[in-house]
Amino acid sequence: MNFESFGEELRKHREQKQMSLAAIAEATRINEKMLEAIEAGRFSVLPQAYIRAFIRAYAKALDLSPDELLRQYDALNREVQSAAEEWVNRPKAPTRQSEKRPPSLAAHSSRTTLPSILIAVLILALAAAVLYFLNKGATVPIPEPLSKVPFDKAVRESEAAVVQPETALVQTPSQPVPRPVADSLRLEITTTDSVWVSVLIDNVRKGEYLFPPRRTRSWAAKEQFVISTGNAGAASFRLDGADLGMLGKRGAVARNILITKSGIHQVQ
Repeated sequence: MNFESFGEELRKHREQKQMSLAAIAEATRINEKMLEAIEAGRFSVLPQAYIRAFIRAYAKALDLSPDELLRQYDALNREVQSAAEEWVNRPKAPTRQSEKRPPSLAAHSSRTTLPSILIAVLILALAAAVLYFLNKGATVPIPEPLSKVPFDKAVRESEAAVVQPETALVQTPSQPVPRPVADSLRLEITTTDSVWVSVLIDNVRKGEYLFPPRRTRSWAAKEQFVISTGNAGAASFRLDGADLGMLGKRGAVARNILITKSGIHQVQ
């Protein structure tokens, strides 16, 4: 199996479930261009830091096993890396002494090699143009180099950040979920880059989200919010119209941040 056949199997399973790419994009909040690249096996054009999170979200949307798909992806990735290392470390073939070739043969080789080089350059330019237009419509940008921010930890956290609807933690006939009242708190998030967020509202409702850049979302609560977020510097918050700023640095993970009417508190 290679990446192309891996993506083809995903596409066939989606079609068997009679789900469109638009439906998957709506369920996972992943851009359709990114989903098309996954089903085509073109993982090289995706943001490398988010590939595993994308596969996990895609799998859950289709009721597949995320761990099994990630195991297959990792195995294919190791094969590609191994093949690349073998190619780089391959023994060099002995070169013949060019001075022994007849002058006429060397001139003929030069004339035939030049057009081949020009054709290869043209093919590479066309391939680069195709990749550019494929990525032009994507909403999730290529993240900064890993050496600049501790993003590996955020990536592991983001693998669990599949978009889930808000659910009640406790909901029985005798204990109905309280509804926000007219004077409830209103929390608003605005993103500048891709970021995942977990929101616990009044300790009774919880939702998990993976937001693309330039997205705004708001929640209402009666008393409090508890926020956890990856790539914390990529999102700013407002409470009842008052600017709270960012909950952490870019690429960092902020956990269990309590937001009440009095402001921001760190939950231990």
